[in-house]
Amino acid sequence: MSAPASVLSVLLLLPILAACTGGGPGSPPAPSSVASVQQALVAAVERSVPAVVNIRTVTRFARGTPGSGRRQEYLMDLLEENGGFREDSLGSGVIIGEDGLIVTNEHVIRDADEIVVRLSDRSEHRAKVVGADVRTDVAVLRIQPSGKLPVATLGDSSRLKVGEFAIAVGNPFGLESTVTLGVVSATGRSAEPDLEGGDDFIQTDASINPGNSGGPLLNAQGEVVGINTAMVTAGQGIGFAIPINTVRSVEQDLVAHGTVRRGWLGLGIQVLPPELAEAFGSKGEKGILVNRVVPGSPAGRGGVRMGDILVAFGKTRVSGVKEFQRLVAGTAPGSPVTLEILRAGKRVAATVTVEEAEKQASVRRPPPREPVDPLGMAVRALPKHLLREMELRGGVEVTFVETASPAWDGGVREGDVLLSINRETVRGIHEYRKAVSRLPRGRPAFALVYREGVQLYVALKSR
Repeated sequence: MSAPASVLSVLLLLPILAACTGGGPGSPPAPSSVASVQQALVAAVERSVPAVVNIRTVTRFARGTPGSGRRQEYLMDLLEENGGFREDSLGSGVIIGEDGLIVTNEHVIRDADEIVVRLSDRSEHRAKVVGADVRTDVAVLRIQPSGKLPVATLGDSSRLKVGEFAIAVGNPFGLESTVTLGVVSATGRSAEPDLEGGDDFIQTDASINPGNSGGPLLNAQGEVVGINTAMVTAGQGIGFAIPINTVRSVEQDLVAHGTVRRGWLGLGIQVLPPELAEAFGSKGEKGILVNRVVPGSPAGRGGVRMGDILVAFGKTRVSGVKEFQRLVAGTAPGSPVTLEILRAGKRVAATVTVEEAEKQASVRRPPPREPVDPLGMAVRALPKHLLREMELRGGVEVTFVETASPAWDGGVREGDVLLSINRETVRGIHEYRKAVSRLPRGRPAFALVYREGVQLYVALKSR
C-alpha cells in the first residue's frame, strides 16, 4: 500500500529542511531545526489566512428561444419559481485594503450577475466590480464591511528565486482556507497557449485546484508573491500564479481609471538571430528587429524605421521580444522614451512618446472606402509586389480591426494577412467576402493568418 500524499510530501521535504537548517548530505535534520522551520511556515500561514476570502458568483441564464416545446417551457416555469436557472462557481480572493478592496482573477467573476464574498469570520458581503482586466486575468472588487479588515502583506515577486518555499491558500472545491506547500518551480514562465494571464507566470508545484483561483501564493515569510490563476490539468504539480508586482500595477490602474492603461508605440518586432544581425550590419549585437512601423504611430513620428535593431528602451537593455513588449505596455501613456537603435551598423537615438494602446485602438476608424464587415474588420487586396516579397500565393491584408469585435477577440490584428477562413482559401477580396458570408452565425470558426513571417490560426465568430 502506498503512503498517503501528505506523508510523502513531508518525506520529500526533509532533505530541503536539512539543507535549510545546515544538515549535511545524508544526515537527518535536527528535530529542533525542523521544528523551527515548521513553526516559521505555520506563522506565515496564520498571518495570511485571515486576509483570504471565499468568492461565490451566480450567473443567471435566459429562458431560451421562442417556440420551445411545451415541456421545456413548463420546466423553465418550475425553475423560475425556484430561483431560475443559474450556475454557481467558487473562487478565492485576497484583501489588500482594510476598507474592503479585494483582488482576484478576472475569470472568477466573469459574466457574474451576483458576487458574494465570505470573510474568514464567516460573514458575507455583496461585492461590486471596481475593474477587471482580461489580459492579465486580474480583477478588483469592493465590499462595504462594518469595520476594518485584515490586510495581506504584499511581497516583491521580482526577488523570487527558484526553489523557495511556496504556499498556496484558497478554497479548492469549496474547502475553505485550504493550505498547500511546495516550491517555486520557475519564474517568467509561459503557460498553455490558450491560458489567460500573459507570459510571465510563477510556476509552482504547490497544489492548485478549482476554487484556488484568485487566492494568494505566499513565500516563507507569509508575504503574497503571486495570485493563483491556473493549473495544468494534464499533469500533476504544475500550477501558475500571476506575479504580485503585475497585480499591483494592474490594481492601481483599475482603481484609478476602471481600466488598464497600456503603452503603445506602433511597432512590429521579431527575434534577431545572429545571421540576421550580421545581415543588417550589426554582427554580435543583441536586440530585436523592427519589421513594421505603423504610419502615424509614435514610433513612426519618432523616426523609427523598418530594419532598425532596438537595443535599449530608455536605460534598459533589450534582449527579447516579450521583454520589450512588457516594457512598452508598462510605460505610462504620455511618457517620452529614448530608444537606442542600430541602423546600418551605426548607433542612433530616437525619442518617442508612448500612447495609450486601448485609447488608440478605440479611436481608430477604417478608411472610408473599406467598410467594416460582420467580423469587425476592413481588408484590402495585397499588391503583387508584396505577395512576391512575402512569398504568398494570395490573401488579403487587414487594415483595421474594431475593438471588442469577433475578429479582435479572436486575435486578428492590423497588418495580418488572411490566407483562409474555415479552410476556404482566400486569394483576394472576392473569395474573402464569399468565405465571410458562409460563416455560421454565432458559431465558432477559424482563420489562417500570416503575421511577421509565420502562419498561425486565430478564432472567429460571426455576429
